[in-house]
Amino acid sequence: MTRVPPRPRRARCSGRRLAPLLSSALLACALLLSAAPTEADDRLQVVTLTPGVHAVIGSTNEASPHNGGEVGNAGFIVGAEATVVVNTGTSYQHGRRLIELAERVGGRPVALAIITQPLPEFILGSAAFTERGIPLLAHEAAARLIMQRCEQCLSRLQRLLGEDAMRGTRVVEPARRIAGSTRITVGGRSLELLHFGWGATPGDLAVFDPASGVLFAGALVSAGRVPELRDADVAGWLTALDALAATPFSTLVPGYGRGGDSGALAATRHYLATAAAHVRQRLDEGASLHECVQGARTDPAFAAFSGWALFEASHTRNVQKLYLEFEAEAFRR
Repeated sequence: MTRVPPRPRRARCSGRRLAPLLSSALLACALLLSAAPTEADDRLQVVTLTPGVHAVIGSTNEASPHNGGEVGNAGFIVGAEATVVVNTGTSYQHGRRLIELAERVGGRPVALAIITQPLPEFILGSAAFTERGIPLLAHEAAARLIMQRCEQCLSRLQRLLGEDAMRGTRVVEPARRIAGSTRITVGGRSLELLHFGWGATPGDLAVFDPASGVLFAGALVSAGRVPELRDADVAGWLTALDALAATPFSTLVPGYGRGGDSGALAATRHYLATAAAHVRQRLDEGASLHECVQGARTDPAFAAFSGWALFEASHTRNVQKLYLEFEAEAFRR
């Protein structure tokens, strides 16, 4: 049974409870950083972070037939009575395998799936969950966006991956919605659901398990992968990252990549701040959109990110998006 209390509560961590968390933090981070899977199911790699908390590591590349569209990360949080799955995967088949793997690894039935962002790789496996009677939980803004545009996402992936790979996949509306940060208890495990406003997407959620100190940051954090700004409010995203950094986590699971500690959070913030500063400076100098985008290809400020996944695919799109957004802001002044 799931209980959502009427008043949200922020995560607190006493020194007494933090000490054992810190004693195991280095081990948990090492496990996630090394990504030695404890169990594999075809492309799915499962890393045990602490007893009862597992990360499912996906590809950091764009969806393709090669990776089956299984990009981005998911997770399992196992309580005394049931398991919570974080994100449902890219397709019905992906979602079904996540359920089977969660129940095999955790030894408990899945009672809830939490969607961190309204992105295809996090939500299009939802039909497998509803087929089993497993409720979906999302922020209300994420739920609206899912119903507004995810049919288009599904069509695109059907063309890209093929009908067989996407067979049985459909867009499912989350039945449970929250409006802000709150605490829930599922299967005997108490979790903090954190929302700091519009960041990577309108309905961002992060999932914090105070008992283990593990934080599932979703698409708010990427490790070794250029963040995609299509749906982003960059100022809000930076604010959300600062709030996440203040959360007393010991292990961080990013939405993409291996992560482990706060390094991926800091690196994501550095990229966002650098991109925003580059675009604002070029606008102030009177640069055209073309000049701004071309400059972003060679600006030494971005050298640290050039080896990240999706740099070629996403970086110039991000700069273009920011230029048009900041230019429009200037016109409204």
